[in-house]
Amino acid sequence: MDTQTGRTSSTLLDDLARDPVARETMLDRLRAVTSAPGQDRFVSSAAQIVALAEADPGRHLLVVTRGDEVAGLGVLHPGGAPAEVVALLDGPATGDVVLFRGFLVDRTHQGQGVGTAVAAALPALAARLAERLGRELFAAVVLTVNEENAAGLRAYARGGFVDRGRYLGGDAGPQRAMAHAL
Repeated sequence: MDTQTGRTSSTLLDDLARDPVARETMLDRLRAVTSAPGQDRFVSSAAQIVALAEADPGRHLLVVTRGDEVAGLGVLHPGGAPAEVVALLDGPATGDVVLFRGFLVDRTHQGQGVGTAVAAALPALAARLAERLGRELFAAVVLTVNEENAAGLRAYARGGFVDRGRYLGGDAGPQRAMAHAL
């Protein structure tokens, strides 16, 4: 991949770095992702996202690259969606929904379509995760995004996510629950 082309790729960490040394190297690169000023109110630091994912085997780290550079990270968390968010989906059980959480685009890659590319890739990534877990496909990928995060709302909508309603359980104020049926 060539950084100059602006190609964004998203891969599950477990598919990318299988041996312990490669995994630790990638974890270090993920921990180094930094947010732009003011975004820390919307998302945790990369180090916190990695630590939480590494401590919980139910959370699966997503590595976002542009060329050879790590452009961001996120987490796919099967069954991790709050009941209030799942209720907005009109049907699936919590265990049939995968939550996309802790998404952070590095400040040097913001404004370049990374968020939209990742959002569009999430259905395929959720299908890959279901395959890795040896289970049937999930019914939907769901996420919450702060109502004040206009760039995030636009990126998710352009990536095929549909606003399903307001969620008030976020740490940083009112959120929009968005879903992509699979």
